[in-house]
Amino acid sequence: MKKIVYLMLIGCLVIFTGLFSFASSTSAAASVSYTLYIDGKVSPAKFPIVMENNSTLVPMKSVLTELNYTTTVNNQTKAITAKNSAGSIIIVKVGSKKAKINGSDMLLPASVKTMNGTTYIPLSAIKQLTGKSIGVDASQGMAWIGEKPTVADPIQIWGVTPDEVKAAAGQNLPIDEGGQGDIYLLMYQDSTKGAEELYIFHKNKLAKLVFTPIITGNEDNETFLLGVYSGMFNTVVKAYGEPTKGSVDINKETLDQYLTLLSNEGYISSEWKVGDTKIKTLIKETDSSYTISMQYVNTSVETQLNAALDAIK
Repeated sequence: MKKIVYLMLIGCLVIFTGLFSFASSTSAAASVSYTLYIDGKVSPAKFPIVMENNSTLVPMKSVLTELNYTTTVNNQTKAITAKNSAGSIIIVKVGSKKAKINGSDMLLPASVKTMNGTTYIPLSAIKQLTGKSIGVDASQGMAWIGEKPTVADPIQIWGVTPDEVKAAAGQNLPIDEGGQGDIYLLMYQDSTKGAEELYIFHKNKLAKLVFTPIITGNEDNETFLLGVYSGMFNTVVKAYGEPTKGSVDINKETLDQYLTLLSNEGYISSEWKVGDTKIKTLIKETDSSYTISMQYVNTSVETQLNAALDAIK
């Protein structure tokens, strides 16, 4: 009997983003994690930005490094200085709202602080320092410096390491892990939902995610299977528009043609390209079961990832 294995998009996003929620190391209320874009591209900064007490805080050194500033610390005065080759400069101290920006004394909207081992400054200080526009969109959980992004990339932590995933795994139960060459795999099973979560790393950086929670029942029911796919499809369409590749919506009028397609081709898939992420919904017939999965791939390393995976097959 065939087992139907499937994953709904919303559950996938909740599982993944929940793993990497960011909590402030201060005694203040828990901060909310946001994604930072710099000139339209997702910042690769190791530490996330946070919204705390109505102020948007960014990791000073990593963000200013992307903007071609060099950061130093005076061990005697504890002053932190960042400057670029053109002479633009900012000087701050942890615990203070006072800053010297391009020669002028400024009062920041929030104090400079240390969280998770890195120094954070208000986003507005970046605007005063560089002259670039800034903004925050709470509805999409993103902020930007320079060009405003047109759409939020659904996966914002491409590049995290296996150790960082392990540290964030919480109660998830490890099923398997190991690697060969440039590839390393981590697989977890959610202890409450029975969901399998596969994390694929390329050169020690997260590059692909595959979510396949297992739910039994409705064996050999292709109509039910296609109904699940339709729900997944419509959820992604609502968030990101029509797919760039693959099927259209499945409804009563087109059900028979998709049943035929699934029978003849053995699979149905749809793909979306959002920022640096490719989203793929897939129904595939195997020797003993149907699988339905939601996959996320970092397109910037997809070619190298696929080559490395092919090398170990």
